[in-house]
Amino acid sequence: MDDATSVFERVAFRSFWDDGLLDLMVGLVILVVGLSWWQGIAVYGAVFPAVCASLWHPLRKRLVEPRMGYVEFSGDRELKARSFRHALVAFFAGTAMFGAALFIIFRGMATPGAASWIAGLPLLLIGIPLLFFAAFTSCWRFAVYAGIAVLAGVDMVLQDLDPHVGLIASGTIILVSGIVMLARFLSRHPAEPQ
Repeated sequence: MDDATSVFERVAFRSFWDDGLLDLMVGLVILVVGLSWWQGIAVYGAVFPAVCASLWHPLRKRLVEPRMGYVEFSGDRELKARSFRHALVAFFAGTAMFGAALFIIFRGMATPGAASWIAGLPLLLIGIPLLFFAAFTSCWRFAVYAGIAVLAGVDMVLQDLDPHVGLIASGTIILVSGIVMLARFLSRHPAEPQ
């Protein structure tokens, strides 16, 4: 692929994410996880990301593609995207195994001070993939979202609050950002009459 085509594809790939749908769904996931944690039904909140992930593509086909068309990227770009998705799955699976191992190791042990910093971990674990996604797509607002999540996690530690407070706050901020972006996108790009 020549340089001009490569640059064009890079710009197209970055703009592929500018409709706000993913922002809305990321914010909604974080918010629902926080609300379910707060209500003591965190198990249900843990299922919600998978539900949102399965809804993203049909929603994109219904809301975005009629307005902007379908984009097929080069095989190299698709391979990078697939590798990134596999890396995310490995990150979350590794995090879950690491958390389970720590639980088994420290079960029944007195760990003074652990509860104070553990409240920030869920938000840190959300911030890390958001930062990687920002680097992968060159959509730097996801780095801002990562910063919001990490700062909310630090705030949970400093104020000795439960993690759900930071999850709800950061999820709400990202959700509102996504709603505003999607509303702007939909108003700027009306659907073609059928």
